[in-house]
Amino acid sequence: MTPSCPSCQAPFTPGAETCARCGVSLLVAPAPGGAEPVCAVHPEWRSVATCPRCGAFACARCLRQGPEGTVCATCLEREPLGQLPWDQRAELGTLKAFWRTCYGMLMRPTETLRGVNPDAPVSSSMGFVMLSAIAGFLTTGLVYTAIIGVIMGLVPETETNGADPKDVKLWMTIGMAAWTVLMPIFSTGMTLVNAGLDHLVLRMGGVEHRFSVTMRAHALSQAPYIVGVIPFVAVYAAPFWAVGLRAFTYRTLHRTSWGTAIAGAFLAPVLSCCLCGGVYGAIVFAALKSTGQV
Repeated sequence: MTPSCPSCQAPFTPGAETCARCGVSLLVAPAPGGAEPVCAVHPEWRSVATCPRCGAFACARCLRQGPEGTVCATCLEREPLGQLPWDQRAELGTLKAFWRTCYGMLMRPTETLRGVNPDAPVSSSMGFVMLSAIAGFLTTGLVYTAIIGVIMGLVPETETNGADPKDVKLWMTIGMAAWTVLMPIFSTGMTLVNAGLDHLVLRMGGVEHRFSVTMRAHALSQAPYIVGVIPFVAVYAAPFWAVGLRAFTYRTLHRTSWGTAIAGAFLAPVLSCCLCGGVYGAIVFAALKSTGQV
């Protein structure tokens, strides 16, 4: 939320009482009998903004700059924003901060997010996403690589289409190992794209916070991937757990309604699944039609 001058509509710094552009006082008395909102603390002045924390109308004298944007002075004094363990990784260490944040998000998300700063640098959120992806896919990938290596070692070495059986076994094992290394990187990139799509939906729903807030909420919803240290669990179960947690983090950090948060969390994935399913169905139909089976 960026407050603007009632006269020239230019944005001004919270706490200022005079517009830097036009020089007009930002403290404007409401018109007698008018319908414009007035400040909750100073009813003699017209409101120029709404506090995103408490929803109260505030005049220019009451506005302050908080970590997440412009808030009223009452909220800034009453509820200083806290930090997640991930925000304290310089003191705790990266792995300990990551573990504590994931544990809090999985076991007590309401208490973990209560009063925390909803905003954070995108780079910080991407670091959390990368660690979540590594935790989610590394163990499963290593187990799959070992299983494929063992299975291919038990397969009889028979010539197939002129290919050397040893080369086939080697390249299948290398391919699985490459998947193990590249999947966390690919997953992190896709998370950034998905967060961008979610942010577009949230903005359409009336959310005013910056993309960095959406990215932080999306990153924290990746906490269930830490169960990937148990092989096969995260690959199949964590995505459903994460998308449900995402609706909660969007609602909490953006301070929006459940409807908007659910739309932000589910709309893009559902539409993506429908699109991919439609393309796959079209390809299958075309293949069957070309063979005369349809």
